[in-house]
Amino acid sequence: MLKITKYAPEIKKAKKEISDFFGFNLEIEIIIAKNRVEYEKLLGRKTADWEIGSYSPQEKNIKLLDPVRWKKDAPIHNPKKFSTTIKHELVHAYTNHLSKNKALPKWLNEGLAETISGSGQNKKNQYFETDFCSKLDTPFNWSQRVNSGSGAYATSYLFTRYLLNKYGFKTIKKLIQAAPIYYSYNRFDKIAINIFGKNLAKLEEEFLDNIQ
Repeated sequence: MLKITKYAPEIKKAKKEISDFFGFNLEIEIIIAKNRVEYEKLLGRKTADWEIGSYSPQEKNIKLLDPVRWKKDAPIHNPKKFSTTIKHELVHAYTNHLSKNKALPKWLNEGLAETISGSGQNKKNQYFETDFCSKLDTPFNWSQRVNSGSGAYATSYLFTRYLLNKYGFKTIKKLIQAAPIYYSYNRFDKIAINIFGKNLAKLEEEFLDNIQ
C-alpha cells in the first residue's frame, strides 16, 4: 500500500467538495494500492480491468488503485480523473450513510456517484432498454450488463441526473432515506410512488421524452 501523502491535496479537496454537497462530514479512510495485484488482495477478490475504486461500508474505507498504474492495469481510465474517482467513491459512502446501509438499486447508487462526482460528464447513450430500472437494480442484474456494452453507467447517470435536475436533491434524499432494508423492485416502486407521485415506469417515460 502507498502512503496517501502524495495525493493528500486531491483527497482533501475531494472530501471537502462532497461533504459540502451533502451538508455533513464523514471520516472515511482512503487506502491506495500500488498495483492491481495488491488491489485485489485488499478487496479479497479478482477484479475487472475497469475497476479502480471501491467503498466498503463495513470497514468504512475506500480502496483505490494508484493512478500511476492505470495505463497498465486499467487502460480505459484517464489518470487525470483520479480526483473524480475519489469523489465517486465518497458519494457511495455518503449515500450509504443517508440510507443507513439499506438497499438502494444499483442504477440510483451508481447514478448518484456519477452525477455528483462529475465522473458521468460527457457520458452518452443512444440505446435504452425497456424498463431499465428493473434491469439495472440488483448487483446480479448490474453485473450481467455492465460488461456487455449495454451502457449501464451512462443510463444510470443520465436518468439520475434528470431526476436531480427536475426534482432536486431534497426529494432524492427522501428517496434514499426511504429505502427498504430488503430490496425488491416492487418495494422500491411503491416508495417512488410515495415520493414522486408516480411509479418508476412513468419516471422512465418522462426521462426518455425529455432526453437530449
